[in-house]
Amino acid sequence: MRRAPWEGGASKHRERQDVSGDRTSEATGRGQSSVLAVALLIGFVVLGMLSVALVGSVTLDRAEDNAQNQRVELAFVEFSQSVTSVAFGQGTTERVAFDIRANDAAVRHDETGSIRVYTDEALIANRTIGSVEYTREDDTLAYQAGGVWRGTGADATMVSPPPFDYDDGSLNAWIPIVTGERTLTSSAIDLRRNGSGVALDRQSVVQGQLVTVEIQSKYYGGWADYLRQQTSDASITVDHANETVVMRLGEPAIDSTFSQGVFATSGDIQFDGGNSEIDGNVSAAGNVSDHSRVTGNVTEGATNDLRIIDDVIEKKVRDAENDSTTPIMHPEYGGAFLSGGATYYDDDGFVLESGEDLTVDLSAGNVTMIVDGNISLQGGDIEVVNGGGSRAFRIYSTGNFGMGNSEAGVDGESQYFQVYGTSEMQIAITGGSKADLYGTIYAPRNEAVLEDSEPNAAAEPFGTGSKCEGWDTCVVAGNSEVSGAIIAGPTIVGQSTDIEYDQDLVDIQPSLQLDHGLYPPPITYLHLSVYDITVSQAGSNSSIAAPPAAVSPVAAEPLARAA
Repeated sequence: MRRAPWEGGASKHRERQDVSGDRTSEATGRGQSSVLAVALLIGFVVLGMLSVALVGSVTLDRAEDNAQNQRVELAFVEFSQSVTSVAFGQGTTERVAFDIRANDAAVRHDETGSIRVYTDEALIANRTIGSVEYTREDDTLAYQAGGVWRGTGADATMVSPPPFDYDDGSLNAWIPIVTGERTLTSSAIDLRRNGSGVALDRQSVVQGQLVTVEIQSKYYGGWADYLRQQTSDASITVDHANETVVMRLGEPAIDSTFSQGVFATSGDIQFDGGNSEIDGNVSAAGNVSDHSRVTGNVTEGATNDLRIIDDVIEKKVRDAENDSTTPIMHPEYGGAFLSGGATYYDDDGFVLESGEDLTVDLSAGNVTMIVDGNISLQGGDIEVVNGGGSRAFRIYSTGNFGMGNSEAGVDGESQYFQVYGTSEMQIAITGGSKADLYGTIYAPRNEAVLEDSEPNAAAEPFGTGSKCEGWDTCVVAGNSEVSGAIIAGPTIVGQSTDIEYDQDLVDIQPSLQLDHGLYPPPITYLHLSVYDITVSQAGSNSSIAAPPAAVSPVAAEPLARAA
């Protein structure tokens, strides 16, 4: 059937309308997408601008903070230089700009720190030290005793060094101490050196002494790092709880020889009963009971200038405990043999009974034994063989030394057997019919260990304790022979007992056998100066709120070994 012409046209017209409608929808969709894209683009641009603004703001703040920190740091360094100029220079006053741009710096002249300097013989200085401190949020910058420090506590660091200089055995310390107004503003500051300038000036030869510097400071971490750089790790100890740095200088040394038979560095030397004698020179901090029993010179009221070695022995024990390569030796197990060139460690002391002898061979060099405890020869012997030259068997003990019915060392060669003890070592050569010691004992002290009638612990195993009561050193066994030298505390020499000084010891110096890297460096010369500097705002006439602590009366006394 044919369609009417108008029927086909209408159909085509509808198709064209449908196509036109689809195209309109597509165009509308594309238009909406374009709008969304533009909106997103604008959003991204705005977000980017905000981010840039935020980052820029943070960067600007950070730059301003850095600029402020640098400005304050420079102001403190210049302030330090000006204080040094006033302290050490010809003039007594100086005005300095203090560009901190903040009203939060203060002079603190109480409870901010202290410094103590002393030797074995005297207190040199004991002073409080003030500081000028700037704080801003978590940042702290401070001037103290010639140095500039950033931060506090263990985290403090040095910005500018204090005038503490150690070089080749000499310590030069110039300490400016600031006092004055508590609050300083950003303006000019007046510095004034008080009095004649130097509040304390000491120049001393301190060779053979231990020099100790204690600095208690809010900025102790920075002090510790700086002083380590100047000296060594072995010189510095830190007490975090008390914010204190301790610097020790003076390698332990014994500036003497075994030059006499007996030296009681504290107390008396007493002869008890007949037929006892000391063949050689003797010295006592106290009295010698019977000079006729001494064949050499007698010195009473002697001054002890020998080095006490407690710290050396304690350190040797600690090092041996922590060194897994040091062989542990227990001679009491019998048949012990020690070879030359080695160091051995006994962690609880030893007893040698009959048949439990110890043989030491020096053919390959020195033999060293570190003993954390007592040594007691109860019938067992110590035999030293193949000695020669400066080789020796040396024992360093934290405890006591006793022997009875035993023999130790080499007859006629006492330099080959040497015992070193602390200032609390008790010594007993007693018990049985005979006890022969061919060697030296070095255990000086400034005070007696035992009170009157107090038992000597080293003598108790031998049943002769009553003869030794109250005496740090007891040589009372009949027919015993001691050849060598004894340096210790109050000494009693019993009936039928001889102590013979070995003349071969006259040039023998006690040896501490130190590993130099493990001990503080030596010191020969000490120069310490302290200066008082008043800090005030320019034009201010305000008085000082609190003066610094006065120099200790002890510090005003010259050193016994002053140059």
